[in-house]
Parts: sequence; C-alpha cells; structure tokens
Amino acid sequence: MKFLLLAAAVLGVIYMVFIESKRSPGTDERPEAVYQREVEKVQNLDKLMQDAVDQHGEEMDRIK
Repeated sequence: MKFLLLAAAVLGVIYMVFIESKRSPGTDERPEAVYQREVEKVQNLDKLMQDAVDQHGEEMDRIK
C-alpha cells in the first residue's frame, strides 16, 4: 500500500512538472490579449484582401 501511495505521489509530481513546463513564462494569456491578437490578425487579413482586390481592379483597368 505504501508503494502505491508513493508511486501515485511521484506520478503526480511528474505530471505537474510537465504541465508547468508547457506554459511559457512570458506569454500573456489574458482574454484581452488574446482578443487583441485575433483582432490584429483579422485586420491584417482584411488589408491583404483589400490589396488583392485593388491589384485585380488595376489589372482590369489596364486591360480595358
């Protein structure tokens, strides 16, 4: 019984070490930061799409 409790404690400690090692200390995982990052991604995608549309429009104007 003591061996089983000791094994469970060791496994628990190892599990906690691996969980903590997956988290990087410098990341800011607040919901506001995550939301702001996603907003910036969408804005960059919107700008990229608008540039592609503008370029296509310019090509169509040159063809005419």
